[in-house]
Amino acid sequence: MENFSVRNASNEKQVREAKKKEKRGREHELEDIKQVLNTPSGRRFVWRILNHCKTFESIWHSSALIHHNSGMQDVGHFILSEISESSEELLFELMKDNYKKKGELKNV
Repeated sequence: MENFSVRNASNEKQVREAKKKEKRGREHELEDIKQVLNTPSGRRFVWRILNHCKTFESIWHSSALIHHNSGMQDVGHFILSEISESSEELLFELMKDNYKKKGELKNV
């Protein structure tokens, strides 16, 4: 992520410009996510990452491994929130692709 710092916080023009740059940067990040999810191979790859991070399953383990699992799941939740913010439609497309593959969703 870029640094959009302001040298002089009392300079309103610098503050406005930094806010504009930050907004454009965020828009580019979200557009990148959309580009990846607009392809079947991109959706398959992202779904594999989400599964690896145990995003949709329990992280419980009776040892210190639970802390490792929690960290992995946190990454999965971050990816999921980024996808959701970029395009809820593409999030649903990602989920539908996975359920179709498993044969759990028909006629969609």
